[in-house]
Amino acid sequence: MSEIYLPVTFTFISVLAILLIPLTGWIGILRGKTGILRGDGGDSVLFKRIRIHGNLMENAPLFAMVLGAAESVGLGQSLLWLAVLGFVLGRVLHFVLYDSKLRGVAMFITLLPGFVMGGWLLTGI
Repeated sequence: MSEIYLPVTFTFISVLAILLIPLTGWIGILRGKTGILRGDGGDSVLFKRIRIHGNLMENAPLFAMVLGAAESVGLGQSLLWLAVLGFVLGRVLHFVLYDSKLRGVAMFITLLPGFVMGGWLLTGI
């Protein structure tokens, strides 16, 4: 069996795994300060942090799978890195715009790279 090496996908997944620790800690620290161990206890800041973390965890796995699929069938590294950049930009904007009516723009930017790669993959099937 041959070895599969997907450097863009593996880098994305590795960085995401590392960044998950401080993001989870960001929630845990507030839980410690507020004494809220489950749920958000009606605390709007804790709710926001939980949703920012949750939204990332809801979207990142599928993006990583589509990224890996696109990389494995030959989408160029420049386009793959552009997709990662778009996803990350969308996540940062989601954080910054969380309380804004423009948060939907951040979600669009987050989801667009996966949508485009998914469409590209379907055209090659």
